[in-house]
Amino acid sequence: MINRDQFVFVIVVNAIVSAVISTIVVIVSFSIAGSRVAAVAGPDATTVAAPVAALSPTAVRRTQAIQYIVKPGDTLSTIAATYGIPTSALMQANGITNPNLLTVGQALTIPPPDLTPPAVSTIASAASPAPILRISAILRSTTPPSPGGETVIIQNLGARLNLKGWSLADLHGNLYAFPDIVVEPNTSLRLHSENGLDTAADLYWGRTTSVWDANDTATLKDRNGVVIDSYTIRR
Repeated sequence: MINRDQFVFVIVVNAIVSAVISTIVVIVSFSIAGSRVAAVAGPDATTVAAPVAALSPTAVRRTQAIQYIVKPGDTLSTIAATYGIPTSALMQANGITNPNLLTVGQALTIPPPDLTPPAVSTIASAASPAPILRISAILRSTTPPSPGGETVIIQNLGARLNLKGWSLADLHGNLYAFPDIVVEPNTSLRLHSENGLDTAADLYWGRTTSVWDANDTATLKDRNGVVIDSYTIRR
């Protein structure tokens, strides 16, 4: 049989051993938990960020020009597409007139996208010209003045135009209102002061007296009352 002192010693030893074991278990548990958190969180942001050299040339919006060295197999169009700019802008920045003359090792200036000129719309360039009407001459009958022979010649230098609502007036308040008539491009229209039958090229005012005096001015206005042209008689 063990005595009382031996019994107390055994109890103390067991307590110490239990405490040591518990401490070891706690330390190991925290170590394992920390490893799992690190595995879930992954590497820090600095590690996962892609290096600048690996980014696509168009991933970061540039505000300054950069240099590019031509490599085998490069063409102006592929280089321009890589950097998100028009081929014309690349040619203009480098003074290139022939896109087929490209040399390996050649240094090219790549302008930033913000400074490249916008592409010209082929639709806009193919649009019809604006209407351009001009009073080219005024013929007068002076001996004696009469509506017979008086003619205002109007030329259309622009697009096809309907003159309905347009007007022609002199300095004395005489006004002619154009009927529903179309003037074709690059054609002339003659307005006669006398009576007659209107045609596609000749209109008749139907007056019994002359209209145009020496130093008189003819003013042509559109349907909105905007002055399009004027002509002053100098004789």
